[in-house]
Amino acid sequence: THCISSAASDVYKRQGQGARRRRRSSRPVSVDLTPAIAALGKPGAVVLAPTSTLYGLSGLASDEESCLRIARLKNRAPGPLIVLIDHLPPRLLDVGLEAVWPGPVTLLIAREDLDFPIAPSNVGPDGRVAVRWDPEPLLGTLIQALGPLTSTSANLHGQPPILDPAACPVAVDAVIDDGPRKDSPPSTMVDLRARSVLREGAGLAAARAFLESLD
Repeated sequence: THCISSAASDVYKRQGQGARRRRRSSRPVSVDLTPAIAALGKPGAVVLAPTSTLYGLSGLASDEESCLRIARLKNRAPGPLIVLIDHLPPRLLDVGLEAVWPGPVTLLIAREDLDFPIAPSNVGPDGRVAVRWDPEPLLGTLIQALGPLTSTSANLHGQPPILDPAACPVAVDAVIDDGPRKDSPPSTMVDLRARSVLREGAGLAAARAFLESLD
């Protein structure tokens, strides 16, 4: 099946519980996520979901059909999407990722260091995956229910990011409307292997301090 199985989801949850996980936000989740959870239970589903910086298109990280559909919606070639998680990967507990996670920093991590199913198109040609533990509480609740999600900005390729769900230019299976987001840069992206910043954005200062701590 394209979607994560219930058994795989259970394994993900058990592993995560032992991996310094889930620092809960003080902001309660007040949006009804039932429609989004129901939609994401079907292969190929795509929802509009808020992150800590903007609105993104999301599906299950294990669902190849969803990943390919997102590429079509954005009018771009298929390729790896950011994968959102809610705990530290067990094989990376001693790296010091608490310095940047939860937070708006995306890390390139080797596939073998991750403990959950991932669709093939989310793995780069070098065998790595772009991963973020986003602090948005709504995402955390979704991931607890379903497992890791993908995310990419909801705008069409080459257009400005979407900060208001009412401005989403594509048809999705469910909308998680948490109101407009403040104008913010996308996440900072870090190459963990090369210990370098690939894209400057939100969380840049924390990312640079983290990289300096690795030297």
